[in-house]
Amino acid sequence: MLLQYFITENATGTVVPIEIVPAVQADLLATKNGWQSDWTSEFIRDPKLEKYVAKTDSGEIVALGAYREDEHGISIFIANMEAHPQSNPTFTVNRKYSGIGRMMIAYGIQLSIDSGHGGVVTFAAKTDELYEHYVHDFHAVPIFQPFSGGPKLLMLADEGAQAIFSTYLS
Repeated sequence: MLLQYFITENATGTVVPIEIVPAVQADLLATKNGWQSDWTSEFIRDPKLEKYVAKTDSGEIVALGAYREDEHGISIFIANMEAHPQSNPTFTVNRKYSGIGRMMIAYGIQLSIDSGHGGVVTFAAKTDELYEHYVHDFHAVPIFQPFSGGPKLLMLADEGAQAIFSTYLS
């Protein structure tokens, strides 16, 4: 089986192959202009976080993700993931690419498999809309809400994780 990450260019429907690699300082610095988050911030500089960048063959950065093993050692926690501004629904209705969030979650599943956690990932939904999307479309399971009014934590495992990850296998 071949593992190939991809996204879809919305204007043409073209499937765009993506390479996900460890982020370097230049990738993180690119977020200082126009991105929702500054990926050079103290939070993201946490040495426990592994930062990855998703790029097209031409080198266009389409997403960044920050991952770490959870405190209990049973899953990979997706601490942050963000689409580039032209595809981030916070900034635009007409997104350049689709499938970025699914792909970055799938990469977390890959990290979980590679580290012996069986594909289990946990993450927080940043908004109520994302929470509903993850639960209904990805079959994520609510875990708990650590702070009233704060982000809601979710888990993907078993069939839900398999369905997402297998999207990228051929």
